[in-house]
Amino acid sequence: MFDVYRNGDIITASGRPINNGFTKIGEVKAILAAARPDERERWRQLEHPVTHKIIQKGVAPFEIRPGDSFIRGNKRYIVQAAPYNPGDINHWTIYYCDERSDI
Repeated sequence: MFDVYRNGDIITASGRPINNGFTKIGEVKAILAAARPDERERWRQLEHPVTHKIIQKGVAPFEIRPGDSFIRGNKRYIVQAAPYNPGDINHWTIYYCDERSDI
C-alpha cells in the first residue's frame, strides 16, 4: 500500500504560490519496480529523471497527476508524467516516478 499526497499550494493575493505542505488524497495498492535502463535514458532526455515505476492493477479511484507523491515507509516517489494506461483498457496503470529521500 502506498499513501498518495499532493502539494498543498496556495496562491497569495499577489499571485505568488506558496507551499503549505502535503495533503493526503488517498491510498493505492501497487507494485514497485526499478525502471529499466532504456526507460531511465528516455525520461532523462525528456528532462524528467525516473528511477522507478509503480504499477497498479486497474485505475485509481481518484486523480493522480504529475507532481503527486507516493509514500511508503520512509521512501517518497514523485510522479514525473501523466499515468500510463496501456491500451486504454484500464487493466493496469503505470506511474513513472523519481525516488526521493526528502519526505
